[in-house]
Amino acid sequence: MKPNETTTKISKRYLAIMLLCFLYGGFAIILFSMDLYSYLLRPELPAQRQLISQDINALTPGSGAPASGRDLDLNGAQFGRRGFSPMRFVESPFSLSFLASGIICIIAGLAIGNLTREKEHKGIRADTANSLLLPDEKLVVEALKKADYELTQSKLAKVSGLNKVQVHRAIKRLEAKGLIEKHDYGLTNKIMLRKGVL
Repeated sequence: MKPNETTTKISKRYLAIMLLCFLYGGFAIILFSMDLYSYLLRPELPAQRQLISQDINALTPGSGAPASGRDLDLNGAQFGRRGFSPMRFVESPFSLSFLASGIICIIAGLAIGNLTREKEHKGIRADTANSLLLPDEKLVVEALKKADYELTQSKLAKVSGLNKVQVHRAIKRLEAKGLIEKHDYGLTNKIMLRKGVL
């Protein structure tokens, strides 16, 4: 199996996981908002069940109905509305589980998306750089990567297997391309590979 095929399969798997995270996170937050909406708009139970005014003598004889509309308050003025406390809703474990799982899943989806995007960019950058570099430049770059991105020029010749002249020419070309930096280091030079480039 080629490396590009494996990275494609891995990125498809990450994409599927990311989409599932977003779907579940969105679903959980929608359920939380629907639960909050129903909590805010549900009819309150009366604190005092007094549907008839204090004037009980106002009943008409024999019918059992109030004498006037003012005696029976259907608009809820005599219904005592409980004091709404948002903390009572937020502290319920059912609502908190929807909110927390929704937020966590959306953050996980974003993190997975960012990680896969960074891996793809690194892979594209490495493929592009490898296709543009000459063989001796590739050897120098690989030797610098293995040695934590910096080596002296004399050690670089030993590690890469190239002679000093080939290393010197490769360093000049890589420095002209902006891939490495060269600093004086005693009698030799310290060669540093730029980390963000390759």
